[in-house]
Amino acid sequence: MVWKIKHLILLFISFFIISCQAEETDNLELTKEPFINTEIVTIDDNFKPIMGEIIYVPAYSYIYYSNRQRSHSLAITLSLHNTDVEFPIMIKSVKYYDSKGQLLEDYLSHPIQLNALSSTNFYIEDDDTRGGVGGNFLIEWVAQKEVSSPIAESVMVSTASTQGISFVSTGRIIKKLKFDDVK
Repeated sequence: MVWKIKHLILLFISFFIISCQAEETDNLELTKEPFINTEIVTIDDNFKPIMGEIIYVPAYSYIYYSNRQRSHSLAITLSLHNTDVEFPIMIKSVKYYDSKGQLLEDYLSHPIQLNALSSTNFYIEDDDTRGGVGGNFLIEWVAQKEVSSPIAESVMVSTASTQGISFVSTGRIIKKLKFDDVK
């Protein structure tokens, strides 16, 4: 009987260790790639965009509480969704600015293609509070066909201690790009 109990305890410990290792691996896979479901593209002279926009998305590295005496750090996920059911869009730039309007990160060294109905995201850790309470993203996209505008949102999350905070900021189109050769 003691032999069976020892084996059961050993089996339980083994399952616990394996499940912890699997969870760590899953988390690494989620953050390994800075943007997913995309491919790097070259925009050359043959690329003729007919539409595009610049989208402003508010993002909060932290929020105040207790009469601004304390702050709560937040992780940020910027999510971009191509809502067109047929055609891809090209994301030319994704830039992250702080509360003072200073550029913190330029996420793309090359444009990326976001296929029909696909999405991608960019992640900022909760300990990166450089953006402040008024940070934002500017996203520039273009397309060679008439497409529906993409959706851009930032999701802020924190699960520190026993607190759980999450909220979403929706992007707003601040500029429609014009192209001279569009008829």
